[in-house]
Amino acid sequence: METSADWTEVERRFAAATSYWVCTVRADLRPHAVPVWGVWWRGTLAFSSVGASVKVRNLRHNDRVSVHLESASSVVILDGHATEVTDREALVELGECFTTKYRALSGGAYDLVAAHGMGMTVWAVRPTAARSWQAGGAFASSRWTFADDGSVALSRSSLAADADAVPG
Repeated sequence: METSADWTEVERRFAAATSYWVCTVRADLRPHAVPVWGVWWRGTLAFSSVGASVKVRNLRHNDRVSVHLESASSVVILDGHATEVTDREALVELGECFTTKYRALSGGAYDLVAAHGMGMTVWAVRPTAARSWQAGGAFASSRWTFADDGSVALSRSSLAADADAVPG
């Protein structure tokens, strides 16, 4: 059985990543996957997107989302619900987080309050379930489910990465 300390390592990996794949579902049920930059913030993955984008239209129709890291050999997948962040103080805080993480790559500071005023949206994905495994790990995987407050509610290991899928 995995412990919540193992979840702390997964959170660290998620926070350290540069790019994430966000997977949403269109109204006609076709999947949509797109890479984004994001920050680990208050137990969620936060990312921004142009308000008219496909992913934003999808999230406004269905807030369920899967997010995963780029690697196929060191896998972390989060399933959860996305909530639009509109609170000014939260946008300021998130702008500072994005600036700290991406300034060297973007060449500037993130003013998410001003961006929000020009149609940019910011989303926070709170996990309901997560999975993690390593290539060469003899098909061993770890799974977590989360309480409404974001705390780990259940943690377990299995011998198959996709066995006993946890509903999201």
